[in-house]
Amino acid sequence: MSEILAIVRKERSYDVMKALAKAELPYVSWTVKGRGKEGGLRYKGLIREKVLMPFLPKRAFLLFPEEGKEEDTVKLIIDSAHTGAYGDGKVFLIDEKEESTMKLVKAVIRPEKVYEVIKALEKKGFKAMTMWDVVGRGKEGGVMVGETLYDELAKTLIMVAVEDEDVEKVVSTITKSAHTGAYGDGKVFVCNISKVWTIRTKEEGL
Repeated sequence: MSEILAIVRKERSYDVMKALAKAELPYVSWTVKGRGKEGGLRYKGLIREKVLMPFLPKRAFLLFPEEGKEEDTVKLIIDSAHTGAYGDGKVFLIDEKEESTMKLVKAVIRPEKVYEVIKALEKKGFKAMTMWDVVGRGKEGGVMVGETLYDELAKTLIMVAVEDEDVEKVVSTITKSAHTGAYGDGKVFVCNISKVWTIRTKEEGL
């Protein structure tokens, strides 16, 4: 079974929802923050360029299309989310059966390490990413404080799409900058991306 993950402008999410509902395509959706290769919303002043918003509000959509309907579903999402401006988002097709030269790196880390991870990735040239708040726990089953068990802990999930040749660099950067050595530092997962589309250009590719 293939999987479609779309990250779109928050203000276009209602149009995407309507299009999917009209086509009777079930989906899961949630709020995220994201940015492209530009590194957020920037303003070019007279002296220097300023970052006005490092991350923009986005909406994620997850679908499991019927076999043979993948590209039709992708086109429906792109057409309903498209504005033609930077920040329109991406659509990822994930199919483990297909050959892949791209990977989706998903890191679940401590919220207090997010700033360090972002800065470390930026220094290595990886500005495009999506993130959202999650809860989680490891094999220990949470944290015991006195007689109280906290079985769900606050985490942040950071997602970065890269070419195969950059996977080790991204994983290494994240693990080094997110590391404290204590239980609860998190996990990094890597999965194949079969195809990627840029919604702004409606073209395939990262």
